[in-house]
Amino acid sequence: MKYITIFFLFFLMSATIRAQDADLPGRNISLVIRDKKGRPIERIIVRSLNNTNAGMTNRKGLFVFTDMTDNDRISMFLPKYGETIISVTGMDSIVVMLRSSRRYSYVSNTGQEVIINRPNKTEPSTVLDVQTLLQRNAYKSLLDLLQGQVPGLNITPSSGRGGATSTSIRGQSSFLSNSEPLVVVDGVPMDISLGDIDAIVNVYDVKTIEIQKGGSSEWGVRSANGVILINTR
Repeated sequence: MKYITIFFLFFLMSATIRAQDADLPGRNISLVIRDKKGRPIERIIVRSLNNTNAGMTNRKGLFVFTDMTDNDRISMFLPKYGETIISVTGMDSIVVMLRSSRRYSYVSNTGQEVIINRPNKTEPSTVLDVQTLLQRNAYKSLLDLLQGQVPGLNITPSSGRGGATSTSIRGQSSFLSNSEPLVVVDGVPMDISLGDIDAIVNVYDVKTIEIQKGGSSEWGVRSANGVILINTR
């Protein structure tokens, strides 16, 4: 009976600790946006992608996000640059410096200055009429159809069992951790790769596929590796 009582008390203490950890509030994160001369920029639209924090910077170029965690990301609509997204992992304050209409920087959680360059030009996009292509050939999947259709679009099959297919657009370089282009399905940006999209979208349900080799102000930093727009019927 003694051991049962001790175990029960230990269980209650563990449950209480877990409940307290779950209830721990997030932290505040301050965001300041300045121009190249260090002057604050007000009325910049900012928002958190993980909670309801949203608004505009004040006269000091400041907006304070509340109840933020390391999993959150901040979206900003920078002048002449479009939407850009910054991860807040490990950061309590972020200072963004607009160096020009094509360049901005911020200090990362390691203390290093991260400089972001907007693509120099937007190359013409390629639009594929998928239904017409399907009439000419019986493609098995999106990747099968795209392979060799668009100059500069590289699709590398997985090298082993269970491996992932990688996609890249030649000529695009990015500060992002991989070279995967942004995939947008029916106007909705996806957080998964083209290889993952291929597993859930039937090629025969697709109307058109547009390949944008250059960055897009509509999708901001997420389009640094190019954009693949998939429109279904």
